[in-house]
Amino acid sequence: MNTEEPMVETAPTAEAAEERKDGAGARLTTGARNAWASLGHTVTTGHQSSEELRRILVQRQLTAYEALRETAREELEEVRSQITRMERRGASAGWTAEERAEVRALRDDRKARERAYKDLSRAPFMPVQPTPAEIRRARHISSGRRAVAVLVLTAAFVALVIAAPAVLVLVAPLLLAWLWWMGARPAELGTRAVPERLLARPELAPPAYSETGADDDQEHGDEERPETDLRHVGSEEEATQRIAAGLAKRGVSVASVAPATRTPWGWETSLVMRDDTAADVVKQLARLDGDYRVGVGRTMSAGDQTDAARVALRVLVTDPFATPPAYPVRAPQSCSILTPVSPCVSLDGGETPLILAGLHTLIVASSGGGKSALVRSLAEYVTACTDAVAVDIDPTGKGLGPLRDAAAASALTPEAAEKELDRLLSEAKKRIADLGPTEDQVPISAERPAVIGFIDEYPQLTKKGKGKCLDLLRIGRKARVTLIICTQDATSDIMGDAVADAFGNRIMMPCREADVPVVLHRTAIAEGWLPHRLVPGDSLNPADAGRCYVFAPGLREPVLRYVIPLDAPTALERARERVAAGLPSLGATAATQAVPPFVSLLLDAFADAEADELSVGQIVDALAADDPHWTQWDARKDRLSMAGREIKRRLKADGVVVPTVRLDGPARPTGYQLEAIRAALDEAAE
Repeated sequence: MNTEEPMVETAPTAEAAEERKDGAGARLTTGARNAWASLGHTVTTGHQSSEELRRILVQRQLTAYEALRETAREELEEVRSQITRMERRGASAGWTAEERAEVRALRDDRKARERAYKDLSRAPFMPVQPTPAEIRRARHISSGRRAVAVLVLTAAFVALVIAAPAVLVLVAPLLLAWLWWMGARPAELGTRAVPERLLARPELAPPAYSETGADDDQEHGDEERPETDLRHVGSEEEATQRIAAGLAKRGVSVASVAPATRTPWGWETSLVMRDDTAADVVKQLARLDGDYRVGVGRTMSAGDQTDAARVALRVLVTDPFATPPAYPVRAPQSCSILTPVSPCVSLDGGETPLILAGLHTLIVASSGGGKSALVRSLAEYVTACTDAVAVDIDPTGKGLGPLRDAAAASALTPEAAEKELDRLLSEAKKRIADLGPTEDQVPISAERPAVIGFIDEYPQLTKKGKGKCLDLLRIGRKARVTLIICTQDATSDIMGDAVADAFGNRIMMPCREADVPVVLHRTAIAEGWLPHRLVPGDSLNPADAGRCYVFAPGLREPVLRYVIPLDAPTALERARERVAAGLPSLGATAATQAVPPFVSLLLDAFADAEADELSVGQIVDALAADDPHWTQWDARKDRLSMAGREIKRRLKADGVVVPTVRLDGPARPTGYQLEAIRAALDEAAE
């Protein structure tokens, strides 16, 4: 007999049902918490590391860099297409004068764009690494955008539910199912790995110093980073520590940093490199400017010619040239061209001895770089010599300015410049032909002075003029007919092969980075020749105008220098004194194109305005700035008419006839064209 009692299935008690109900509610509550935590983590960009954000910021720079090159390429292709279309049309139907001018302009535009595109293509991508503060700012901006997006989506959903409550019946089960699933899935609040798309671009890789630096800054704040500000440092020991901290921050591998030396302008030290080279220091100079809290271009380095592992580092806290020495006083006929001249003072207060006799000189400077001040200084010295003459050649018409009258010859148009260069070339050939059997170069004397030709705006010379110039560069040293050439652009397609070996003196003022290796040598920037880091100035802010680097015999170290300024009134006074005392004669070859006084003023007005045409009103305003005579009609309604008559009268008195033209503009004002003034000068000279 079976004595076991049968099993009886009992109904769940109320307590058990309540317990299961509480368990389901707890899981949904946990799911809601996990979902909210995940949403908050994503909205606040907690899932993105500082390295990912840094790469995103650098990627934006890379995108802009690539877009700039692509835009330049597309614009160049468009200009080429325009030229091709016009050439096809011209080949079949011929060209009008206007179309010929348009084609010439397009070809000039194409050459300029080709040079610009070539420079862009050669320029490497050099990102400015975002600071920790910029990374935090990017994180905040991204968080704000995500928060706004969540609010907008929430508001849209609420509005939809109010408008169509039936939607809630469809959405609620899905929402509960998702919360149930999230209840068993802990919220992942960590930082994700950097996405592959950002790792695939080597341009976005972090510099060596910032592999952990950005995250450290995020956690600990900027205040825990080593101090690198050099502006108010008192002791040499502290300065050395801050210089070393800046180098370490930028990942420069140094074996030692010599004790910093205080100078009148800041701090100077010597580095011994461990794994890096002088070129690696140069690459970080722009960032070290910010670390040391000094001006742009005020951190400089230079390699040691005798020890490749040693690098000199200079940090300019104050302006070393704020109080330059007084310009030297030179009486007429008090100098010799065979004696070196020092137009510049160096960073350490030393002179800059330059030999002009028998050595060609190249001056490269962007607009606003201070080229005029340097040329004025050299011309002032040449015109004070008993055994040298200056020849003023400027195809744009400005010339030597206040020293123009002390020149033995002048040529202020492209055509006149070509003729003058031809005469100088003939003189050089004649001198070489007269050399004795034991003479290697022409002896210099007051009877046969050295010839120093000042050529401004070399690219504006005619094609034949450039050819004559290059011929002079080849033979002028032996003949003691040498050139001082000024240009804003020293790339090889402008200067040809002349730059490499023709110029004994090479002076680089604020200019482009591409000019430095062309003028000096391929590794010049890595060695510390840094004129491209100088900032051109203007009439309101001189910036680095007048600062320069000089490569010449006896001057092979990359030291920053400054042209001692000579003001225009003093230069004009000295020119008059020298003319009155008598100047050496260039001889029969000097066919001076004299520029009448008033025409000279007009040329100065065009040069100052950097324009090819000026209205009568613009000319009068320019003249009135220096001569109150031109303000006498200011209160009259016919001011421009009276001033125009005075301009014509002055031109007639100078023996020059220049027609007026109607210029483009709303009122079609009457004015003058620079080309017409130059043509009138040539006609008057003949």
